[in-house]
Amino acid sequence: MHCNGSCKKYKATSTSLDGGRYELGQKRCPEYELFINWEGLWGPCCGRLLRTKPRAKKLKSRKKK
Repeated sequence: MHCNGSCKKYKATSTSLDGGRYELGQKRCPEYELFINWEGLWGPCCGRLLRTKPRAKKLKSRKKK
């Protein structure tokens, strides 16, 4: 699928070092490798599935709490 770059419009900023980005509701775009603020499961421009959960074990356990 052709990408039009609209993921960059939704780029999220990190506001705190305490809470993780996933805890703040941000999702990771695998195409651009950045976090975005987006409500859907699929990326707005690339159409790829956004990552909604951390992959690191220590971050997974923190999210469960």
